[in-house]
Amino acid sequence: MTMSDDQFKALCNTYGFAPSRALREMLDKVEEMEREACAKVCERDELLHYDPVVTADKCAAAIRARGQQ
Repeated sequence: MTMSDDQFKALCNTYGFAPSRALREMLDKVEEMEREACAKVCERDELLHYDPVVTADKCAAAIRARGQQ
């Protein structure tokens, strides 16, 4: 889900940026890239398991660990 216009404007205000089409497009691209990176984390072989709850927990933990690297 892409951020709403209100979320975009609030983010710009928080960080002191003037809202612009170029900035919005860049943030949308970053969001898309982050989703893909998270999907790749979940696809890794070591995360595959027959219990979907364990898989979801492992996937979530691996995604959160990405920020710690």
